[in-house]
Amino acid sequence: MPSTDRRNGHSPDLGMDPPNGALDASAAQEPVEAHDSTGAARQGLADRVVEQIQAYDVISLDVFDTLVLRAVSAPTDVFALVKLTLLASRDALFHPEVMQTFPTLRVRAERIARSEKLDRQGSSEVTFDEIYATFAALSGATPDLVSLFKQTELDLETRLAYPNPLAKRIWSAALAANKKVVFCSDMYLPGDFVASLLHKCGCDRYDGIYVSCEHGCTKHDGTLFAYVARELGVPLDRILHIGDNKTSDFIRAKHAGCGAIHLRRSPTGNQIVIPDPREGSSHAAAVLSLIQGIIRKRASHGDPADRDPLERIGYNAFGPLLTGFLLWLTAMVERYPPDKILLFARDTYLINKYLRRFLGPAGEGVGIQYVYVSRGAILIPSMTDFSLPRLWHLFSGKCKRTVAYHLRKLGLAPELLTHIIQSAGYESMDDLVENSEPRMHGLLRRLHSLLLQESARQRPLVRRYLKQFVDGARRLTVVDVGWAGNMQGSFLRVLEPLPADLTVRGYYVGLYRTARENDYLGHSMAGWLTHYGDPRGLEEKIWWSGGVELLEFTMCAPHGTTLGYKTNEAGEVEPVLEDSPAEDAANFLRARLQEGAEAFVNDYLELYSTVPAAAFTSSLWANEFYRLVSAPTKGEAELLGDITHSDSAGPTGSRLPIAPRSGKRDQAGIAKDLERAYWKAGFRVRNGRKQSPKRTNRRLP
Repeated sequence: MPSTDRRNGHSPDLGMDPPNGALDASAAQEPVEAHDSTGAARQGLADRVVEQIQAYDVISLDVFDTLVLRAVSAPTDVFALVKLTLLASRDALFHPEVMQTFPTLRVRAERIARSEKLDRQGSSEVTFDEIYATFAALSGATPDLVSLFKQTELDLETRLAYPNPLAKRIWSAALAANKKVVFCSDMYLPGDFVASLLHKCGCDRYDGIYVSCEHGCTKHDGTLFAYVARELGVPLDRILHIGDNKTSDFIRAKHAGCGAIHLRRSPTGNQIVIPDPREGSSHAAAVLSLIQGIIRKRASHGDPADRDPLERIGYNAFGPLLTGFLLWLTAMVERYPPDKILLFARDTYLINKYLRRFLGPAGEGVGIQYVYVSRGAILIPSMTDFSLPRLWHLFSGKCKRTVAYHLRKLGLAPELLTHIIQSAGYESMDDLVENSEPRMHGLLRRLHSLLLQESARQRPLVRRYLKQFVDGARRLTVVDVGWAGNMQGSFLRVLEPLPADLTVRGYYVGLYRTARENDYLGHSMAGWLTHYGDPRGLEEKIWWSGGVELLEFTMCAPHGTTLGYKTNEAGEVEPVLEDSPAEDAANFLRARLQEGAEAFVNDYLELYSTVPAAAFTSSLWANEFYRLVSAPTKGEAELLGDITHSDSAGPTGSRLPIAPRSGKRDQAGIAKDLERAYWKAGFRVRNGRKQSPKRTNRRLP
C-alpha cells in the first residue's frame, strides 16, 4: 500500500547501486538487481537467491514492491488515481473541494495521524481507519464520503496489484525446500487485506503475515524482526529477509541479526515531456504514473515483445498514444452524443477495433461504421467551388512528377491541353514539377472550369456511396487521424445540399492551423494533441518532423488505399482499393508495431475499463511517442528509418523511406538528404549528424 511515511519510501540510491555478483547473506553485500532487463538475467538472479535460502530456516519476504507490485510508478500515485476515478461521480458534484484536494489531504492525514500517535503512545504505527479518521477531521468529509474514498483506494490497490515473478519464484522455492515462509510489511493496512492481495498474486501458502500497524513494531527500526523470531521460536540468525527497501529490508535486517538480501527495483526510464497548459501538474503526474506502471508490469513478466524490438516500440510509444486518443474521443462522444460515428479509412483501423470497448454504455444505440475514403478519392469530387489551397494538398510530396502525371490524377487529359500547359510556362507535359511551384498554381487557375466540370462528373457516384452512411442521422461524428481537415471538408461538400438538421463533429489526433481552410459553417472539428496548430510549436517539432509518417504508418489498415468507387452488379456503389506489392512489404513491419500497440491497449482495459474516460484524458499519453519522434535511440532509428511513406495522395506505389541512410559523404550532400527526409531526428541519428539526446526529464519549448 502506498505510504507517505519515510520508512515505507525508497532510499534515494535505490536502483542506483552497482549489482554484485556474490550473494553473501552473512555479510553486508551490495544490493542485488531484481528486475534486470532480460529474462535470462532475471533467471540467473533467481537461481542465485534460491541457492542462498538453503542456509536458513525461515524466509521472510517483504510484501509491497517486493512480491506484490503495482501498475503505477510510485505508491502514493494511487491517491491521485482515487481522485481521478471519482471526479466523474455524483459525489464529486456535491463535494468538489474535498475531491480536488484528496491526494494532498490523504498524505497530510497520514503524517498527522502518525505524529499524534507517537505523542500519545510512543509509536507512530497507524491503521488505515486511524488515517481516515484524521482525514475526516481535516476535510470535513461526511462518513459516506470517507467510506467512498476508503473503498475506492482499496479497490484500486487490489486492481493494480500483480506478482513480481522473481520474488514469487523465491517464495515457491522456499516452500519446496520446506522452509517456513512469512511476510513482513511496514504497513497501515490489516493483515487480512494484505492476505487478499497475496491471494490475488497466487501466494496462498505461508506461516504468518506480520504487519507493523498490528504489532506496534517495524522493519524500519528493526524491532519487527525480533518480534517475528520470538513468535516463531527461532534465532534471528536463522531468518533470511528479502525486500526492496535498502534501509528497512537490508540494513535494518542485518543490524537485527538476520541474513538479508536487497532486491532492487529497476529504475523507470525518463521521458521527454511536452507541457500542455490545459493540464494541472497533479493530473499529469498521475497519468504518467499510470502509463509507466502499465509498461513496468509488462516488462516484469518477460513480455514477448522483448524478443521483438518493433513490438516493444509499438507497446511503449504507440500503445499509450492510441489509448489516450480513444479516451479523449470517448469523452467527446459522452459530452456530445452522436447518432452515428463514421471512421474514415484507413488510418482509423486500430481505432475501429477498440472504440466500442472504450465507449461502453455511452456507445449503446450508436452506429459505428468504417468508411472507405481517401484524399485522392473524394477531394476532386468535392470541388463545388474553386479553392486552390484545398486543391493543392494533392500536390504535396518530395518527389518530382511530370505535369502529365498531375493532370491525369485530376481526371484531365494532358494530351488535349498542350497550349494551356505551355501558356503556364512549361515546355511540355513531360516537364517535372517542383513542390509548390508557381507555374502549377497558374496552370490550375487556367484549368479551373475544366476542373469544376470533372468534379461535377465524379461527384454523383461518390455522393451515393457516402450518403448511405449519413441517412437517418442528425448528430454525426467523423473520426480520422487528422492534419488539415481535408477529409471532413470534402465529405461535407460532396454531400451538398446537407440536411438542415444535420450537425457533423470531427475528432482528430491533431489538426494543423491550415485546417481553418476546411472549416464548414455549422459544423466543427477538434484536435486532441494539436487543435488548429495549438499548442504552438508542436506542429513543427513533432508532426512536420516525422510524427505524421510514423503515426500514419502504425495506425494504417492492412488493406490498400481507396482509389475511387464503382457500381457493382447489384447496382451498389463500392470502393476500389489499391493492390500494391509495396503495401505488402509495409504491412509485415506494420503488423509487429500494431501487435505491441494493441497489447498496451488491452493491458490498460484490463485495469481501468470501469474508470470514466474523462478522468484520464490527457495529452501525456503521447509522451513516449514525442520522445521517439524527437530523440530516438540509435537502435530505434535503425529499426524505423527504412519504414516507407507514400509521397502524395492517391496510389501508394511511390513510397520513400522516412529516415534513409545517406549515400553522400560530403556535408552538403547529407544536409540535402536531411531536408528530404521525413523523420529528421531519425535521419540525424542514423547518419551521425547528431547524437541522440540522452533521456532526461527535459521539456521541449
